Amino acid sequence: MSAEPVSSCVRVAHAPAMPEWLALYFKRINLDIPSDINVGTLADIHFAHINAIAYDMLDVFLGVTPSFDMDEISKKLISGHRGGGCTQMNGLLAVVLETLGFKVRRTLSAVYRGDSGLKFSTHMVLLVRADDEEWICDVGFGYRGFLYPLRLHHSAQDVQGVHAYRVLRVGTLTWGVQYRRGAQWTNMYVLRDASYESHEFVVGQFFNAYSPLSPLKNNLVCAKPSLDGGSYLINSFLVITQGRTRTRRIVKSLGELVGVLSEYFDIELGPADFVALPPDMFDGPQ
Repeated sequence: MSAEPVSSCVRVAHAPAMPEWLALYFKRINLDIPSDINVGTLADIHFAHINAIAYDMLDVFLGVTPSFDMDEISKKLISGHRGGGCTQMNGLLAVVLETLGFKVRRTLSAVYRGDSGLKFSTHMVLLVRADDEEWICDVGFGYRGFLYPLRLHHSAQDVQGVHAYRVLRVGTLTWGVQYRRGAQWTNMYVLRDASYESHEFVVGQFFNAYSPLSPLKNNLVCAKPSLDGGSYLINSFLVITQGRTRTRRIVKSLGELVGVLSEYFDIELGPADFVALPPDMFDGPQ
């Protein structure tokens, strides 16, 4: 991208003309560049980003070191027909919002992972001020991630299509986000009421991609939530949910995987791009 680098965007936040990379971002998410800075604009951007750019933890299988350079991330997510993990997705969104004039806090959260309980604080979340309130923004959670910002207020609930979420104050400086499954509320993560610099998320990003304690190290994961459900891919298992209908499909070859990534996640790769795959990925039940 020959446009002005993303790393310089904060300096042009109030310039008469928006930087070219920002115009390309809004083209990528199919949204006009907004003129108003309010919660409606924030909601529109959050939804459009999730609708257009998939959660994508593929770098380790492509022989690519996950980047934390914002210029490289913008090229990957905007023009490279790829998605990213939480630090890349929310990192880019934070820079977009700051460029438009929003006040953004980058903070850490610890994700609950099934029966294993709460893990390390390696997930980036954004706290964004709009209309004199703060809102939780997170376009990098993956499947079951919320499509619109959540109000940072105790017991705030929001129904988004078939999904329902709740925010709870769980400590003096911590908040919990929950997802409703049937009649039960399930913990998603606990986030800190704090602010961190961008470079403080680098260690967490490498933990998520490479640590043997991370479920993402040996599992190929992509996800794209939607108001009527969404799609997610874990290794060779693809699940598509539309309302009460859930379709399961087993991906049986590398060529089929490439087609699934394109069709369901708008990720454009070729078979030769993969340098590794999860062990026995195509050796399960057919």
